[in-house]
Amino acid sequence: MSDNLVAEDFIKRWETFYGESRTEKIIKNLKQKDQRILVPNSLRTDQDSLKLQLESKGFKLEPTTEFNGLIITYEPFNIVATPEYLSGMFSIQALSSLIPPRCLHPSPKSLVADLTASPGIKTSFLAQQMDNKGTILAIEKSTSRIPALKANLARMGVWNTIILNFDANLFSKLDIPVDHILLDAPCSGTGLKLAKNKRLRPRILKDIFRLAKHQETLLETAWQRLKPNGSLVYSTCSLEPEEGEVQIDNFLKRHEDEVNLLPIPLNIGSPGNKTNWKTPLHPQMAKTKRIFPKLGYDGFFTALMKKCE
Repeated sequence: MSDNLVAEDFIKRWETFYGESRTEKIIKNLKQKDQRILVPNSLRTDQDSLKLQLESKGFKLEPTTEFNGLIITYEPFNIVATPEYLSGMFSIQALSSLIPPRCLHPSPKSLVADLTASPGIKTSFLAQQMDNKGTILAIEKSTSRIPALKANLARMGVWNTIILNFDANLFSKLDIPVDHILLDAPCSGTGLKLAKNKRLRPRILKDIFRLAKHQETLLETAWQRLKPNGSLVYSTCSLEPEEGEVQIDNFLKRHEDEVNLLPIPLNIGSPGNKTNWKTPLHPQMAKTKRIFPKLGYDGFFTALMKKCE
């Protein structure tokens, strides 16, 4: 198989891991242009109310049961110019970005850490689940990304969050045990739709192994500060097993007596153990999710882990 938009090196890798038929679908769906999807902010409104308000301005919207979203089928003008958007009644995003926070189920009494927080959409979704109570530590290393994080949290009406501008690799030095951790790790981004990802070039193959090492460090740091019985969700928008199944498989081998994988509470994607890796994966990998690109979703990997007492 050859393709002028995806480097041959990646096509060969995906054929090895997922088979030729699945790889054809991956490439086809990576080229797919998604309709914009609105996700109501439960701190401000609900799906029905938001739909009525926007339709009164001439927008046409189709409800989807996934995350109570609304698919935009017609825009009389750019929807981000509406008062509803500016006042934080909804966000616009690929639905895959909502999977990690949806897995955690934090309570209004929880202390939660979001280790790579900007631009804040996942952080705000955590706050919605917590009814704006408890505390979220939104950690972001890049100073240049802090303004976007602050702006989004303010727009969405989130006030239970403390923004910390420092490297998440140093999180363990804070000596703050937390109930839940969201680690949407920096990755190669090979699962992103091509309209927003121009990086599928041979040079990124080197990045995969460099980033996998960085992800390993972040996982170890996060695990040190997770309370017993606490949960950690790990995710990447990558199609590469080194950043997904293999990363978690190696983590399980290092911490076998203290970690239990939990099923992802969403009826989407394939079990992680279906990936054809060169050696057998841990049996618990069946509880992880490998999500392939499709309408409304980028390619994604998610694992939910509980720390045993």
